[in-house]
Amino acid sequence: MDILEIKKQLPTGAGKEIAKMSGVNYDTVQRFLRGVETKENLRLIETTTKYLKEYKEKKAKAIQELQEVAKAV
Repeated sequence: MDILEIKKQLPTGAGKEIAKMSGVNYDTVQRFLRGVETKENLRLIETTTKYLKEYKEKKAKAIQELQEVAKAV
């Protein structure tokens, strides 16, 4: 797993959201997203996976709805 490649897929502000969701300090999340090994890696991997999955699903749904609205005009 290359966290730096995954980080490129995250939107701006994702680190703060991942920190909130995981209960891990924001600075620790930032170190994790830079590829530094932390004692919270497992929790952050799980939380980042959940966050990115939800983000991609919401984005895909929003794009689909936008396309449908654009076609209706």
